[in-house]
Amino acid sequence: MIARKSALIIFTQLLNGLLGYIALKYIALYMQPWEYGVIGFAYGFVALFSVFGNLGFNAAHVKRVSEGKDLGKCVGTFAVIKTFLAGLMAGTVFLSIMVWKYIIGRGFESTTHEQAVYVMLAYFVLLTLSQVFISTFNARKETAKAQLPIFLYTLVRTSATIFVASYGFGVLALAYTYMLGEIFHFTLAVFFFKGYPVAKPSMEYLKSYVKFAVPMSVAAASAIIMTNIDKVFIQLFWSATQVGEYFATFNLSRFIILFSGAVSALLLPTISSYHSNNNFREIRSLTLKAERYLSMITFPIVVILITLSYPVIHILLSDKYLPAVHVLQILPLFVLLEVLSSPYTQQLSGMNLPRFTRNRILIMMVVNVFLNLILIPQDIKSLGLKLAGLGTEGAAIATVVSYMVGLLYIRIVAWRVANTGVNWRIMIHALSAALTGLAIYWISQHFFIARWFHLLGISLLGLAIYVSILYLLREFKREDMDLFLDTLNIKKMLRYIKEELKGTKR
Repeated sequence: MIARKSALIIFTQLLNGLLGYIALKYIALYMQPWEYGVIGFAYGFVALFSVFGNLGFNAAHVKRVSEGKDLGKCVGTFAVIKTFLAGLMAGTVFLSIMVWKYIIGRGFESTTHEQAVYVMLAYFVLLTLSQVFISTFNARKETAKAQLPIFLYTLVRTSATIFVASYGFGVLALAYTYMLGEIFHFTLAVFFFKGYPVAKPSMEYLKSYVKFAVPMSVAAASAIIMTNIDKVFIQLFWSATQVGEYFATFNLSRFIILFSGAVSALLLPTISSYHSNNNFREIRSLTLKAERYLSMITFPIVVILITLSYPVIHILLSDKYLPAVHVLQILPLFVLLEVLSSPYTQQLSGMNLPRFTRNRILIMMVVNVFLNLILIPQDIKSLGLKLAGLGTEGAAIATVVSYMVGLLYIRIVAWRVANTGVNWRIMIHALSAALTGLAIYWISQHFFIARWFHLLGISLLGLAIYVSILYLLREFKREDMDLFLDTLNIKKMLRYIKEELKGTKR
């Protein structure tokens, strides 16, 4: 069942990715990179403070519910925590803006930047509150209830984005599409939550949540800082145009991570339940199996995206974003590294060892911020420092290096603490992907990729080459094909969704 639930998440996220791409395409066609850069900056700025809206309590809720704690008390306690955190986040954003403007004496590049920040803050506050419901669904592995509200959010935001971009309503209207989508997301999540028990918050449960969340809070904060500080730095040391170019290629790359997110959403509660029964053999087996399939799926997508970076931007975005080609040749590697790390972070968290996840993200954040400061700016005049001045390419390099450090750390820890051995099959995937990349590069040098169907055809050819190499190396077998086909069976998927929404499937 975990495969079908994972497939449902992947299928939903594929639809979300397609809708998100359509929205991005309309933005690329009808708006300027600097306008999208304002959105990227506002999103990244508020996201830095969204650490106060999480602080590791989302993972704590999933952990405690999946352990079989009283659901009503868990929900009541978690709701109070998230309401407090939403207020804390909003207050911190307002305070930081006041300090930045009136004490330090600085300001924003334009009034539009500041107004977009306030709109994004409203979006993040509502998103923080919606996690009361979504985290509960994830903890109970009720995948359909968790994914359908997210799909509705993307559908509404994409529709609104197409309308705003096509009619030229501008940057602020584009920012409001995030808020509009989140309103629908929140509403549907509340609707699915009807009938769930909500009890009086418990001090005992609060202490239990805090105990798990404290080490996770550092991880959550570090992750958010690491994934958003680059956009703020690019805005600070370059301009909104470069932010827009980077933000577009970042969004084009990160859709791949949906495979990791799909499995991660189910690995934590599953491993947690195994751990409560001291079933360490199943934990190791499930972790290695998840890594193998994630690696098998992700490697060819990343390689194809890097190899065909020029036609990808030319066809899927627009020529206005061609300055970001080199960014797209670097950035997708971070997704691969994160996907390979994911099974091990979930393994250690599910075994009640969240401090290692915290340490990984903290190390990555320090490396990332340091490299961003060295690689992005041309100089820091106030300190008289001459720096690399690589701009968006520097941000991409910093991201990839930090994720590489994180993968090495978490893999060593999993080996030493959980006795999880090396999965050498990953090397076969890497070799097959490298050979596929060389084949695609040779084809692209002899065939001009000018239309979307050219790009699709060569991408599918690349996937066929990759699977053929795996088959010849005996890494892709009949049972793998049977698993993929059964998992993606539409009739079985629809039956599962129907049963879960009726409350007859767990």
